[in-house]
Amino acid sequence: MKKFKIRKLMARVLALALVFSTFFMVSKVDANAASYNLMETYGAKYGYSGNCVHTHMLRDSRIVNAIKKDSNIVTLGNEMKPDYLLGSRQATLISVDEAKRLGYYIPSNYKERYVPKIDFRTVDEAVKICYENGLKMRGHTLVWHSQTPTWLFRENYSGNGRFVNTATMDARLEFYVKSVMGHFYSGKYGSTLVYWDVCNETLHAQNSGWEAVYGSNKTNAVYVKKAFNYAYQVLEQYKLTNSVKLFYNDYNTYMEVNDVIKLVNYINQGKKVCAGVGMQSHLGTGFPSVDYYTNALNSFLRAGFEVQITELDITNKGDYDLNNYAYRLFKNINAAKKNGGNISCITWWGPSDAETWIRNEKPLIWSNIGVAKPAYDEVVKAFTETFGNPGSFTPQPTITPQPTPTPSGQT
Repeated sequence: MKKFKIRKLMARVLALALVFSTFFMVSKVDANAASYNLMETYGAKYGYSGNCVHTHMLRDSRIVNAIKKDSNIVTLGNEMKPDYLLGSRQATLISVDEAKRLGYYIPSNYKERYVPKIDFRTVDEAVKICYENGLKMRGHTLVWHSQTPTWLFRENYSGNGRFVNTATMDARLEFYVKSVMGHFYSGKYGSTLVYWDVCNETLHAQNSGWEAVYGSNKTNAVYVKKAFNYAYQVLEQYKLTNSVKLFYNDYNTYMEVNDVIKLVNYINQGKKVCAGVGMQSHLGTGFPSVDYYTNALNSFLRAGFEVQITELDITNKGDYDLNNYAYRLFKNINAAKKNGGNISCITWWGPSDAETWIRNEKPLIWSNIGVAKPAYDEVVKAFTETFGNPGSFTPQPTITPQPTPTPSGQT
């Protein structure tokens, strides 16, 4: 009887030991995943791990330090868009001579006496803070149908004027693209800007000023090709073609794969000036499915494009829903990367659920800045299961930007 009780007791002890050891091993795996941040994983493997910020956030060193734990590149949510740099209500016009004194680029075919003044003060502050904190920046965005003043397309830069002809708009477009990019690359902090969303959401530019001037062609929009050529000429002028890349950025790219491919191929006819596609990736756990999204990603990679995920957020029904979707999504993204896919940056569209354009949806992997949600661990786990823990894989080499040379005289 005593032997039976002892054996029974030993069996229970062994069973409990097995349960605890299994729990310990599972906990150890999860703990390892959670102990790594996005910079140690995605930043190291992909090259860049990013986030969306605003200048007022960059003014707070605590926020900057929290963001730096997971990011080495940021995108300004609004401050580099045309209506922030130009003013949305009415143009502040200055003479061409004054514009030249300010360092603006004036094309030789520019026939008007005035240009709109560009207000760089806020964005200059943001770029300087990023430079001082070792953060790179994505230029977002030069050409967009939204958040672009309507007067930019009209005679005398007046909201009541008629739409200008294509020759006039060509000159205005070249003036704007080269003046904005040249402003940064001729200055001390130009090396901060390593990517540009030259054109944003062209496939959704219905009833825009761009269409009013150039027509409604989507996959062969001439103004888009011209904008990329102007931007690339700036990179050539400052000898940055090997360290700065230009992208076409859009949403719902998984629904318009063929049109995106046609547009980028059109832009690159004659000369490759567009590196690839920015997949904004405003996703939801109900749509698109992970496989549907991944099929689009792989289609762009097969087309020979560099792909960057530029504005990622995920609407969801709660933590469990978000955890499951985020894990499966990043397993597929990491599989594409492991198979040789040229994916070079993943940017989340906000540092927390409190700092997002869709706050009620809680679409991010941080509840507050620096406070990770369970989905954060799932994203890291998807990485370590694919590539191993940091230290067991070869990090992506970081391109060191060339020194910004003194610009030649502008006309």
